[in-house]
Amino acid sequence: GPPIPRQDRENILECYHRLMLILFKPWRCIDDLRIKDQSWKDAFETFLPECPSEFKEIMDNMQLQHECRDSRDDYFDS
Repeated sequence: GPPIPRQDRENILECYHRLMLILFKPWRCIDDLRIKDQSWKDAFETFLPECPSEFKEIMDNMQLQHECRDSRDDYFDS
């Protein structure tokens, strides 16, 4: 499948916020993920304070994996 979006790229940040909500916020229908007319960013920022620390660690580790790949690629490119 497609890679998990990064949290450090502005052009895919909306995708990142949406996917993190889908993966970590309990929901049964799409309306559980965000309020009508609310942006994915605002919904994600509203969710973060109530998000369990274990989930935050997983999100951080997903980003860390991207950064490690960048470092590996930079190393082999030079």
